Amino acid sequence: MTTTTAENCQPSGYRILVVCNDGDYFLRHRLSVVTYLSSIGADVRVIAGGRAIEASRIQGWKYTQVRIERFKFAPISDLTLMVHTARSIRDLRPDAIHLITLKPMIFSGIAAVASRLFHGFPKRILITLPGLGRMMSRTKRPGERRYVVSTALTLLMSWILARFDSVHFTFETRHDFDFWAQRGIANNDNSSVIDGAGVDPNLFYPSKAARNNSKIRVIFASRTLKSKGLNIFLQAAHQLRDHVGVEFLVAGVADDRDPDAIPSEFLAKLSDIHFLGHVEDMAPLLRECDIVCLPTRYGEGVPRILIEAAATGLASIVSSHPGCLEAVEDGVTGRVLYGSSDIEMSREATAAIMEYLESPDVLKVHQENAYRHFQSRDFKQATIDARFAELLGARSAPAAR
Repeated sequence: MTTTTAENCQPSGYRILVVCNDGDYFLRHRLSVVTYLSSIGADVRVIAGGRAIEASRIQGWKYTQVRIERFKFAPISDLTLMVHTARSIRDLRPDAIHLITLKPMIFSGIAAVASRLFHGFPKRILITLPGLGRMMSRTKRPGERRYVVSTALTLLMSWILARFDSVHFTFETRHDFDFWAQRGIANNDNSSVIDGAGVDPNLFYPSKAARNNSKIRVIFASRTLKSKGLNIFLQAAHQLRDHVGVEFLVAGVADDRDPDAIPSEFLAKLSDIHFLGHVEDMAPLLRECDIVCLPTRYGEGVPRILIEAAATGLASIVSSHPGCLEAVEDGVTGRVLYGSSDIEMSREATAAIMEYLESPDVLKVHQENAYRHFQSRDFKQATIDARFAELLGARSAPAAR
């Protein structure tokens, strides 16, 4: 267990503890909110699992790395998370705590509720569930793992947490809200639906310069998982490998611990695609592309890459996953694949790409519509940051105690 603190930065006042299952996920999707909270004077502490966050990324907030097993219930590490959360609550005495994803909801949630009952803090417990994940997804494909005991425990604990007035949930889609509402957990009083994690339009915007490359560029940018639709993307790339007017890019890395991952070594050897690996700065890369393809079946919320694509003025080819439908309108801003199998979806993806190759005017219209769609929705980073600050009570932060 290691602790890192930003130098020469001692924010005081309203105290917030953030617990997230994975440091990489936190940096991609939740860093902006924490940065904003720090900028308005909140004292923010972050607990996260996964790989350690580099000290250079920590600006105005404090961080502790803990071990969190993401892919299964592990009694020792799960108990360690609960104990560490309890100690952090005792030391920080937070006004609010933000629990992100299922494991922090359960194990850090127990610690937060217990502290609230016995000590009166934290006053607010915000739980963010950005998607159903593999465990809670309603539909399972043949051979996919069932999490019977873990699912039952998760539903029980979330039902208990929902009984407390201090607990508030956030979801990214109405579909996910309905899932939890049907189980007696979410309702209009204790829950909010927020459009994804937000995108900064100062970073993601349409290119004004003409590209030198005349080929249409189709990019898959996400974790390199089969459940994210990468295998479907690869099949489409293979089908169109001889077409001179298109090239396929893959940006992302595999988590070696994830059994669903397609290894980077395998992707690097493929001749049908250009494998870029991890890309730190996606904005300029997207401005060099034309289409984002994400035929995901993963139980996520609104995929951030689709919001980034819309902000950059790219068309998207996606599955009919509820989160994708929040960002893409079929035949208006892109194409939606409705196939029930990987083979059907790969055929649809190939056909959609061919349509754009044969009708560049359609592609241009979809790109323009995608940018207008982004402008019309609350996808902007500043809007999302302010909404989470409001739910955490930070906008009415008291003076330092």
